[in-house]
Amino acid sequence: MMYWIYDIPVWLLGICTIMLFIAVSLLGLVVSREWIYQKMHLSDESNEAINGYFAGVGVLYGLLLGLVAVAAWGNFENVEDIANKESASIAALYRDVSALDQPAKKELQQELEKYTRHVKEVDWPVHQKGETTSGGSLILSEFHRHLGNYHPQSIEQQILMTEAVSAFNKLIEVRRARLSAVNTGIPAVFWVTILLGTFFNIALSFFFHVSSFRTHMVLTTVYAGFLGSAIFLIMALDHPFRGDFSVSPDAYVSLLERLEDLDPVQ
Repeated sequence: MMYWIYDIPVWLLGICTIMLFIAVSLLGLVVSREWIYQKMHLSDESNEAINGYFAGVGVLYGLLLGLVAVAAWGNFENVEDIANKESASIAALYRDVSALDQPAKKELQQELEKYTRHVKEVDWPVHQKGETTSGGSLILSEFHRHLGNYHPQSIEQQILMTEAVSAFNKLIEVRRARLSAVNTGIPAVFWVTILLGTFFNIALSFFFHVSSFRTHMVLTTVYAGFLGSAIFLIMALDHPFRGDFSVSPDAYVSLLERLEDLDPVQ
């Protein structure tokens, strides 16, 4: 897997991707143009047939690129939504336990703050490498132990305890979803099909009869540059945790800044 490309700054990755497609396309045109003209006897009449094939292949390839780009963006938004939901679950749970009696209240609040910092400072850098840690589970297990040891003394406390347990279960659920999404990405078979389709489309453009070689080079450059930019877009969106253009831990950072404000006593 070519995960090393996500270590490259996104602007440099974009330039390199587009330039690579342009360079390969121009090299292919220079090498093949004379042979194609000699063997295929290209003319203005042949352009009509080639244009029909080019339009058909282009439509199918455009649909494939569009669907994959939408799928990549959908994965990105899904991971971002999971992070926001986990942050919201932490906030809801923090507010619920803040209404409990001491010393359980302080212990539970400290565990939640510790967990949030762990996600921001430990989990996220590890996720960017496609890995997960067990530290967050240990913190939540300790939180669960403190919560289980709390004995409500009134009906109101029982209601709050029930709400806290429900919020805790929701937090466990979204945490599991986040860990499962660490290696979310487009399957390799899609990438193989996309790249093959790209080079087939570029190769098909060599068969157009263009009297001026310079004009043919300009048209090929524009077409290859557009395809390269589309491929770069999908690359940047793929694997939402990796690269400069990735899901950030801003939801957790914002939560840490206003965590104490969620305490009704404060």
